[in-house]
Amino acid sequence: MPSEKELEEYYKDRYQEVKEKVEYKDFLNDIEEIKEENSDAPFITEEQIVNMAVEKHAGRQNIQQTHTNQVQKISSLVDGNGNISIQGRLLAISNIKTFTTKKGREGKVANLTVEDSTGKIRVVMWTDNMKYMSRINEGDIVKINNLEVKTGYTGDLEVQMRNNSSIQVMPEEVDSSLPKYEEVITPLGEILEDGEYNVIVRIKKISTLREIPKEDRTLQIITLDVMDKTGSMEFTLWNNDTALVETLELKEHDTIKIIKARAQSRYDQMSLSNSWNGRIVKDDYDVPDFEESILKIGDADEEENVTILGVVTKIYDTITFTKNDGTDGQVKSIEVTDDTGAMRVTLWNKETEITMNKGDIIKIEGGNIEFDDYAGDGYRLNTGWNASIVMNPEIDDELREKLAQIDKFQVTKISEASNVDIDEGREIDVVGRILSMGDIREFQRVDGTDGQVRSIDLSDETGSINVSLWDDKVDINQGLGDAIKIENAQTRLGQGRMDLSVGRSSRITIPSDEEIINLPSFEELERDRYNDRTISQLEDGEQNTKLRVRITSINDINTFTRADGRDGRVRAINVADETGEIQVSLWDNDTELKFQEGSAIIIENPVIDSQGVNLRLSIGNNSTIRQARTEEAELMPSIHEIENKLYIEKAIEDIEEDDRHIKVKGIIEEINGEKIIYAMCPNCNKRITQDEEGYVCDICGEKIENPNYLMIVATTLQDETGTIQATFFRKEAEELIGATTDEVVSIFSQTGDESSMSGKMEDLIGHEVTIIADSNYNEYDEDIRLNVRKLLIVV
Repeated sequence: MPSEKELEEYYKDRYQEVKEKVEYKDFLNDIEEIKEENSDAPFITEEQIVNMAVEKHAGRQNIQQTHTNQVQKISSLVDGNGNISIQGRLLAISNIKTFTTKKGREGKVANLTVEDSTGKIRVVMWTDNMKYMSRINEGDIVKINNLEVKTGYTGDLEVQMRNNSSIQVMPEEVDSSLPKYEEVITPLGEILEDGEYNVIVRIKKISTLREIPKEDRTLQIITLDVMDKTGSMEFTLWNNDTALVETLELKEHDTIKIIKARAQSRYDQMSLSNSWNGRIVKDDYDVPDFEESILKIGDADEEENVTILGVVTKIYDTITFTKNDGTDGQVKSIEVTDDTGAMRVTLWNKETEITMNKGDIIKIEGGNIEFDDYAGDGYRLNTGWNASIVMNPEIDDELREKLAQIDKFQVTKISEASNVDIDEGREIDVVGRILSMGDIREFQRVDGTDGQVRSIDLSDETGSINVSLWDDKVDINQGLGDAIKIENAQTRLGQGRMDLSVGRSSRITIPSDEEIINLPSFEELERDRYNDRTISQLEDGEQNTKLRVRITSINDINTFTRADGRDGRVRAINVADETGEIQVSLWDNDTELKFQEGSAIIIENPVIDSQGVNLRLSIGNNSTIRQARTEEAELMPSIHEIENKLYIEKAIEDIEEDDRHIKVKGIIEEINGEKIIYAMCPNCNKRITQDEEGYVCDICGEKIENPNYLMIVATTLQDETGTIQATFFRKEAEELIGATTDEVVSIFSQTGDESSMSGKMEDLIGHEVTIIADSNYNEYDEDIRLNVRKLLIVV
């Protein structure tokens, strides 16, 4: 394609022909107008467009515009003639081809070859002219009216039909001077040199579509193996002609007549290809049929050009790779099984796009069997350049019944998949709903490469199984409660149970309606899998529990360093139902909460362990924490109902040792503003001390450059019954004084005075607060104190 600069030079050069009659800018406008008028003509060239612009102003005397549709001799036609007719012998009719115009419309085009006593010419038919195709045959004498003469893309003259053009089949006696037409059918065995031939053949094989990348475009090719009683030969369709296989519904064993097939010799072997003016006619011709030799997979050995037929029993994901020339290629493996065995088959490029499902019958012709150390039986079939793949071919009832007995593609129930007696390493297919989904975890392999893994629990009506998704399989589109089908999952023995591993050779797909017809709903599977518990019913180490709770408080995220040097994050939240309140630890990605205080949430299969006398929950890899669905939340008490139930209000004199979740209202009588910020070790979370060299952790024995900070505010509360010391920590302390920990640390670092906040804090004396707190007995001072869990009101 010429560059913009080259095109401009071409316009200027051609403008010299008409510069005396038109301004250059008007000449360019003419070119643009002609381009717009011919935007639906797919094959018009830049040269033809410029010719039209030149002719508009040149006033050439040799351009004849007739208005009577008089018949002209082919030898007298001149580029630009319009409204003319020709009459002659119809020598060739091409097949109809489809195209897409620049405006996105679909069109049709076909070519005729017409000869009179003076010469031959091509006639181009367009979409509106296709009605005449069924009325004409090779050998007819035709008169074609209302034509326009143009220079074609080959540089030769051609005539083009218009919307109002017509074709008349004339009687033989209309012109005795026309050459006679004789359709000579040449047997394949007699084609010995280059040329055009008519042949009648039977199709033995149709290759799958192949693509050949070139610098400026990609060529498409389909090869048909054809035969007659004298021999066999390849017949090739190129580019747009490849669509004829689908348009004419060609298939193996069909008989066809190919008119004007172009023969050529290559590597001392003759082959045929479709010509621009050739035609394929599908009909019932008298050509011998052929017997197919289908290889039984159980008899496979290293061999070329074989045919196998069987059932698709495994399908693996397509893999994209980079070829030696830098372009992308695609490869996909499938497994094909017949009544004698199974074999891995490798598909390449366009073959990977063929629609196929497990259970489909497939016939592969022209494949090469190669020995493969990695194949279970030692052999693999590789589809070659000229291979043919036919999905669900026509076969006899006996063979179809035999193939129907192959049940390897049946889905395995999860109860069977999870059986420890099943063979480890076996590839199976399962269908189920995602009952829980863990976070993506990153790790490093022993070879130094990075990997990813995610665990999900998959359930059907028979049970549940843990599934590990590896690397690119972790990013699945489905979520909690969705039904999925996993193909080629590998069984793997876990801790006393059988798990499934889903890696590179596995596929995750959406199951069909038939495959999930008996699959219970997510709610039904939840009820069967998990035991509903209230907080008061929880026991240490209990598994498969389900809690319906509301969040009562959310603490900040704490960061730490693991023993292996990796950074970690943890966040504690408190949740409650009508029977109690409990702390939940969230780790790493789970710390990024999308919930708020008061949110109704569902916690499934948490890790339950004891911390002193209290239980604590932790969200592990096999746990799920999610927002309650609307219908679930409506059945749960509100946060206010839970607080009124759990938080018993007490006067200060009635507070007893080890009271939990009590509501206390009092006036701030005293507040300690001298020391409220404490430095903490980011590794062990213990207090650290500062000396001349900075902060040092006595526990870790390390110098700490960037400590964490903890705010603690000690107060004394008073009501009409007495006084009690109440200590505010972290978020509750920040809410009390109206400043964040970072803000206070910044103030201290600027002033160098840790008591610089005491004046502001003393302003709180005399204010009434309402708190939720736990009590504990202080042995040193022999009194009861409060640890504030939540600040409700400051008045």
